[in-house]
Amino acid sequence: MTDACRIDIAAALDALPAFPRLRGQRVCLRGPCPGDADALFALFSDPAVMRYWSRSPMAARGEAEGRIAEIVEDFAARKALQWMIAARVDDAVIGTCSLFRFDPRHRRAEVGYALRSDHWGRGLAREAVALALEWGFRTLGLHRIEAGIDPRNAGSRLLLARLGFTSEELLRERYRVGGEAGDIQLFGLPAPGMR
Repeated sequence: MTDACRIDIAAALDALPAFPRLRGQRVCLRGPCPGDADALFALFSDPAVMRYWSRSPMAARGEAEGRIAEIVEDFAARKALQWMIAARVDDAVIGTCSLFRFDPRHRRAEVGYALRSDHWGRGLAREAVALALEWGFRTLGLHRIEAGIDPRNAGSRLLLARLGFTSEELLRERYRVGGEAGDIQLFGLPAPGMR
């Protein structure tokens, strides 16, 4: 049995005193603060960012404030960690990266991410997601991390492939946005050493 398998995932999550701060070369992952509402609204009101999302774009800044409150509540209940992706140079929020749907029994979780469209194509989302994956495998001892994306999202598909994820299953009409049904492509990544 590896050391990662000895980690009690629920206890490790409960022991977190605050959002872990993860630092990469160009981005860091940090918890949200009330001052992030404008940046979060800019992110989630952008139709390009929300094109393949499972909800419609935000229409009012108050939705971003509400989302920050939900992120804080989800962390307090240890249901999810939705980090702000912040640029290292100025701590400006340019996206989000999440670990959620923790399943301690089966040692798995899901990852999700969004990045401002004016930052696409620079490898910043990949850097942020890699930080979250490494933290989840090392700190929580996760055995597997999954991602579900709209199969039409070529950028997200490429990001996951570059991180070692494998496409596994197509879930037809998994969600509804604006009265239209959408599919989800499920990707999986076993922990290093398990592949």
